[in-house]
Amino acid sequence: MSDDLPDDDDDQGAEARLTGREVLARIVPYALRYRRELLQALGLLLAVVTLGLLGPLLLGQVVDVALTAGGQPAPSRPLLLPVTPDREGVLVLALAFVTVVVVGFLLEAALGFLMARVGVDCTLRLKEDLFRHTLTLDPAFYRDYPPGRLIARVESDTEAIKNLFTATALQAFRAGLTFIGIFALMLAFDPRTTLFVAPVVLGLTVATMLFVRLVRGLFREARRRMAALTAQLAEFVQGASVVQAYGYEAQAQARMHAENLGRYRAEARASLLNQAFWGFFAFCEAATAALVIWVGVAKVLDGSLTLGTLIIFLEYVRQAFTPVAMLSEFVSQVQQGFVAAGRVFGILSLRPAAPDPPGALTEVHLREAVRFEDVRFSYDGKVEALRGVSFEVPRGKQVALVGASGGGKSTIVSLLLRFHEPTAGRITLDGVDLRGVARAAWRARVGLVLQEVSLFPGTLGENLTVFDPTRPAADVARACEVVGADGLVQRLPGGLGAALAERGANLSMGERQLVSLARALVHEPDLLVLDEATSAIDPRTEDDLQASLARLLAGRTALIVAHRLATVRRCDEILVVEGGRIVERGTHDALWAREGGAYRRLAALQFPELRAAPAQVVA
Repeated sequence: MSDDLPDDDDDQGAEARLTGREVLARIVPYALRYRRELLQALGLLLAVVTLGLLGPLLLGQVVDVALTAGGQPAPSRPLLLPVTPDREGVLVLALAFVTVVVVGFLLEAALGFLMARVGVDCTLRLKEDLFRHTLTLDPAFYRDYPPGRLIARVESDTEAIKNLFTATALQAFRAGLTFIGIFALMLAFDPRTTLFVAPVVLGLTVATMLFVRLVRGLFREARRRMAALTAQLAEFVQGASVVQAYGYEAQAQARMHAENLGRYRAEARASLLNQAFWGFFAFCEAATAALVIWVGVAKVLDGSLTLGTLIIFLEYVRQAFTPVAMLSEFVSQVQQGFVAAGRVFGILSLRPAAPDPPGALTEVHLREAVRFEDVRFSYDGKVEALRGVSFEVPRGKQVALVGASGGGKSTIVSLLLRFHEPTAGRITLDGVDLRGVARAAWRARVGLVLQEVSLFPGTLGENLTVFDPTRPAADVARACEVVGADGLVQRLPGGLGAALAERGANLSMGERQLVSLARALVHEPDLLVLDEATSAIDPRTEDDLQASLARLLAGRTALIVAHRLATVRRCDEILVVEGGRIVERGTHDALWAREGGAYRRLAALQFPELRAAPAQVVA
């Protein structure tokens, strides 16, 4: 097998690039899980191929026995079934032929069912492994992998691997065995006639392989053109109002016509070549059969070949061309399967940038403080997003991060949750480096509230517990009461059992945020992290949520990221982050009192009435 996987029309994502041998090495362990089923399939396959080869032998013997019963000389070759050359003998052979066909059909159905079951089970394992593994990867993976592409990996690529395991592998192996068996039997019956047929079949096999490589490239170009056409159509339909407003209809139609014409030409070339080749293939098959008839009839007339043997030859010639005709489909499916397997196992080969070390702590609690100690971080290894950040969040205190977008606030949160690891410096939990704590153990102690609320199809209660059935109902009720979401629970038909639409579409923005706040509290976290928790809602809704936030934060340890200073003005300490550094720190009153300070500039922008007013107006 080549070290390089065949190219595919889909561009590479962030997955590791694997060679063909590496992909095969990853596929084999999955296949070996089904040793017993594969051995059973091999036995069924050998039986199906054997019965398929016996059919023409029985058919030829029927003809020879019938002719012998009519006065013709008996064939010199050994007979498959010893029967008398009379009507009863012909009937026995005919029944044997029908039995072989029926049994072959039943065994083939059993083989197909067995391999389908193996393929489905293997695909389910792959999908579960792929989904489970992606949940362990860093957020950078999800930036490189939009949902559509990841779904394609989980669905389309695993289905292609299933076909590789089942239909493709099965039919390819069957075609190979049939091909070898046919030529072995033909050589046993008449080597000279076989030598007339072999060059044609072998030549067509080579031609088919070359044709597959050529036509696959043409069809790939046609698919690429089709994708471009679809993308452009979607853009024009979505922007139809802009097209009409600017009178761009004629130009849009011209561009669509050009794309459509390019697709038509690419597909027409591929289809024309495809039809021409298979027409030539059918001609070669017919010409070979005619050659066998021409040579065989002469031998039948001179008595050196029976008519039954000639019929056997003709049937085997027909069967010999079938595997060759299927070769193009096999090659294409094998290539697609290996490309898909390369992408799937490429994702499974990815590892977190800094996995948990051996012996990582699995039971932790925040007892004193979380500290950032001269932390530096760069996403690309060149430009630093954080430059020497140091601060602490003591237990029971609330610390706020404010500043313009792009300053580094969300990066601090990402490092705190160990979505990334510091380039330099360290983050400690009660003096212990967080890199020595298991990610899952630490995150279980953090309650996270994000700007964009993620809700899942399911009940309100399931979303509050994040589908944890062991969480006591009393914890859920208490969390809802603390943040003021108990009114929402009472309003919804069914209360906690009320079904939520996808992404909580049947709730208002404020209600979704209430659910998010309550969810963060249900699991009794040691540290609350609010990352722009109110920036996506309107000021009136934000005012309604301030009381909920105040109850949520009372007496709790929290790190709050906010653009809107109304959310953070009561915090114990406010850190102003600019350019990856902490440029100011202090309480709201102290920072407001600094003439020309960074915090005062931010506050003045949000509260114009305070530009000449004392700080206590907003305190």
